[in-house]
Amino acid sequence: MAVTDTRQRVPPTDALIRITQAIETAATLDELLLLALNELTQLFDLARGAVLLRNDDGTGQIICEFPPHTSIPAPITIDATPLGTALHSRQPLEFEDGNLAELDSALNSYLQQRGVGASLVVPLIAQDTSIGLLLLSAAEPSRHFRADEISFARLLASQLAAAIVAFRITEQARRRGDELATLNEIAATVTSTLDTHEVYSLVVQKLNEYFNVDAGSLLLINEASGTLDFVMTIEGGEERLAGLRVPLGSGIVGHVAATGQYAVVTDVKNDPRFYREISDAVGYDTRSILCVPMLAKGRVIGAIELLNKLNGDFTERDARRLIRMAAFIGVAIENARLFKQVTDGRDRLQAILNSTADGILLTDMSGRLLSANPTAAQLFEAVEDELLGQSLAEQQHKLRARAHEVASRTWDGQDGEASRTVTEYELGGTRRRFMRHFTLPVRHDDGSVYAQLELFRDITQEKELEQLRDDYTGMLVHDLRAPLTSIMNGVMMVNRGLGGPVTEQQRELLNIAHQGSQTVLDLINNLLDIAKMEQGRMGLELEPVSPYALIDRATERLMVSARSRAIVVEQRLALGLPTIEADPDKVVRMLQNLLDNALKFSPANATVTIGVNAVQHGQPDSGLPLRTTLPSGDWLVFWIRDHGPGIPAAYHERIFEKFGQVRGRRARGTGLGLTFCKLAAEAHQGRIWLESREGHGSTFAFALPISTVT
Repeated sequence: MAVTDTRQRVPPTDALIRITQAIETAATLDELLLLALNELTQLFDLARGAVLLRNDDGTGQIICEFPPHTSIPAPITIDATPLGTALHSRQPLEFEDGNLAELDSALNSYLQQRGVGASLVVPLIAQDTSIGLLLLSAAEPSRHFRADEISFARLLASQLAAAIVAFRITEQARRRGDELATLNEIAATVTSTLDTHEVYSLVVQKLNEYFNVDAGSLLLINEASGTLDFVMTIEGGEERLAGLRVPLGSGIVGHVAATGQYAVVTDVKNDPRFYREISDAVGYDTRSILCVPMLAKGRVIGAIELLNKLNGDFTERDARRLIRMAAFIGVAIENARLFKQVTDGRDRLQAILNSTADGILLTDMSGRLLSANPTAAQLFEAVEDELLGQSLAEQQHKLRARAHEVASRTWDGQDGEASRTVTEYELGGTRRRFMRHFTLPVRHDDGSVYAQLELFRDITQEKELEQLRDDYTGMLVHDLRAPLTSIMNGVMMVNRGLGGPVTEQQRELLNIAHQGSQTVLDLINNLLDIAKMEQGRMGLELEPVSPYALIDRATERLMVSARSRAIVVEQRLALGLPTIEADPDKVVRMLQNLLDNALKFSPANATVTIGVNAVQHGQPDSGLPLRTTLPSGDWLVFWIRDHGPGIPAAYHERIFEKFGQVRGRRARGTGLGLTFCKLAAEAHQGRIWLESREGHGSTFAFALPISTVT
């Protein structure tokens, strides 16, 4: 006999209206699912209902069940099971007590724990995508679902799936909005303050609130110490762990920073990477950790660590959200750090510029002033801001108009650098001031020049010390000259026998004494002549002289010194050289100073060459062994070459200054001979220079005009 189904037919319209009202009135997804499952279980006279949503990894999770239960079911395998077949075919499946074993073990265990005898599994399909399953379960093992029940369940499942997707989209939008709001607050703080501590504090505070955690930390890599430094930790609203460090590679955070991969740890105590020293030191119970790396410009600069989520465990979704936020936070923090470094460096530089006694200007390549320090503004009698945009040439013109005296000189550049002009100003006022102006190029990393640094150095003290030294030297040499002349005259008279017979041995000793006295007298004369030349009071006694005679006179006196050092003095004199108008005594002293220098710095058994050549109409003869090009005109070039240690390029100009010598070498003179040569050459309207490479000897040369010196 057939069994008659006495169950009342489902009034689909009323049930659909109630479920639709639940969808419209539910404030949260959980509330919606509970209301819908309640309606469905009453509608079909069932014991239980549940919603299972599919994860990306092929598993599913029951997110809601009615009646509610205290325990959360474990993840359920969907793919490669009958559940997966139902999901992919989009067809409902019935399971009775006899075939529940075909289900996933986790789902089978769940149904048995809930006292389920039979189930109807209906796919949840929204926007042409299977998002999960609706489980409608009866306690009776033999419960069979009629065709109209299955059809109505499918209709309600489609409405429920659409509502779930809508709630998901709304929830994602809300979370994304919260995420963006958090990042906006962080960005606003980063751009509004230079205090990195304030930036760190706000970042951790906002992350703690957003992820609802007990504590959060911000750690930055310290490359100098090889550690991760806690720059900010907030626990329960209070800052902790300041100054503590974790060795790079140690702990979960060290692993994340080293690998650049995030970590979600729900059971910290059983994770071998856990670095418990920090927690033990502060007495903090760490249960779970979410840690992600912070990157800036493609490199890891630190890590964000969140501890002990307050409403469940950390999830992969939490990790993905924090990674998105960390990408922005890493760049923001790095920019804040760099900006602070720049501003700190700028403030230090500004403090230096404001306190220096030198006037410093920065100009563009067209000579317009870009910046000026207070000393420069005071020098130009202007306000700093008023100088900006002004022409440097105009300001220099005003300074020249105020100056009592202006002197300029040019230094030849070395190693391909352009020559440099140095200008000295003597300014009046309550106290005389001397300023030296020179220019330095400002270069890009590639070496190209994009600006000029104009330095105005106060050399007043230097000038005063120089004047004091000159006054003392002048007084000293004047006081020495008279008694020294008396000594030399006395030695000469004794040598001539005016005091009685003189033996050959005594005569040799008297000659040595006379020669030594003559050397001292030459030094005194050099000092006096240099002082007169610098003051423009040294006159030249010009007369026509032969270059051959000048060479002979210069070498005659130093031949004894050359032989004592076993050095050969070689002459290379061009033929047919013209006479010149010159002061023979000054020129001979120039040659003697240069030759004496060459002998001093040459090794034993070496050769020193002295030569003279003509340069007519700018064309030197083939025997002139020099690289320097002279201005057009007719010149007589005297040169002396040695095979000594050579002179570094940095000293090619400096050695012509008074007392100028190469540092690091034993002094073999006073450093005045070359100064005399320079001043004497310039007094003859000529020039003097050096060609030398360290380790390859030196050639000193000076050129005198062949035309009459006026």
